[in-house]
Amino acid sequence: MVKQISWSPLAKEALKSLLLSSQEKHGNKQYSQTMYMLFQNALHRVTLNPFIGQATETENIRYITPHPDYTLFYRHSLQKIEVLVLWNNRYKLGKMENVPKEA
Repeated sequence: MVKQISWSPLAKEALKSLLLSSQEKHGNKQYSQTMYMLFQNALHRVTLNPFIGQATETENIRYITPHPDYTLFYRHSLQKIEVLVLWNNRYKLGKMENVPKEA
């Protein structure tokens, strides 16, 4: 059974910002479309097996790195996969205090 994918407002805003900035930087939509497809393919794999991502300290939250510059943190349950954060790996590591606590 393939699970439903939902994006938190924080992750959705990060995705939108990434796609728009890459479109402006490269002058076309090709790079943005490629990045979006990488994320979609990674999430499709996660829906088939949510345990393929690396575990975090928090129960049911895992992460997968579809591109060297970006990591998707997600929460999994029986019905759905919720993308919590789209993290830019080029930024300095720190605490992710804005991660939603409950589904």
